[in-house]
Amino acid sequence: MATITVLRPDVNEADAPAFPLAPPPDTSRPLVLTLIDNGKPKARELLQAIAAELAHLVPLASVETVRKEAAAKLLSEDDARAIAERSDIVIAGLGDCGACSACSVDDAVEMQRRGVPAVVVISDVFQGLAASFSASRGLPACPTAVVPHPVSSKSDEHIAELARRVVGTVHEQLVGSRAPVGALAG
Repeated sequence: MATITVLRPDVNEADAPAFPLAPPPDTSRPLVLTLIDNGKPKARELLQAIAAELAHLVPLASVETVRKEAAAKLLSEDDARAIAERSDIVIAGLGDCGACSACSVDDAVEMQRRGVPAVVVISDVFQGLAASFSASRGLPACPTAVVPHPVSSKSDEHIAELARRVVGTVHEQLVGSRAPVGALAG
């Protein structure tokens, strides 16, 4: 006999228990940065451009890019554990639709839960979704860097400009301090 599961959108599941943000890393040594690329068009380019800008502000030992098999897919338990074990900081994205925003937020929340400072990059029209989903996962204020929507149709020069605009926010949210004035001009 088949089982039918009825999902009711008017009934909320209980939110996950709240937990604090991961502590900032020790920036007196070079850090390992992992980029979680969800495969959306221009996601890798934007994340790598942000990493390149961040390298001017934080000593980086290496930058690793992990590409998920689908934008609307969560990290597996094994992948999340492996990323957390080898990373000092993480940038996840690109959230520029509903499912990919939720999954990218989940990636960042999962890293925070495992003690690794992480930020998610989303487009502006999905800020509310990201905040709501983050809170339901136990992190009421997931660190987020917001870029204008859409990203996928932008030129490489525009992507580079977006990275320059958000790197200060990413820096502050990952290591807990504002980039020095003038450091963003380069």
